[in-house]
Amino acid sequence: MKRGIRVPRHLPQLLVLSCALSLVLSSPAAAYLDPGTGSIVLQMLIAGALGAAFAVKRFWRGIVSFLRSTFKRS
Repeated sequence: MKRGIRVPRHLPQLLVLSCALSLVLSSPAAAYLDPGTGSIVLQMLIAGALGAAFAVKRFWRGIVSFLRSTFKRS
């Protein structure tokens, strides 16, 4: 018999409570976003799109064969 990682039952409630407390008890950041930030975000979006396109191109045959076997006509 395989045993996996044992997670306590109250862990999700503890995570939600800690996230809620960190949002409620945090102070204002007074952060500044310079004009270069938009350029970095744009570069990240373009890189993500190109990475996804490369992944689809690289694994296209596998994707097509999986979809054909999944939706094969009877």
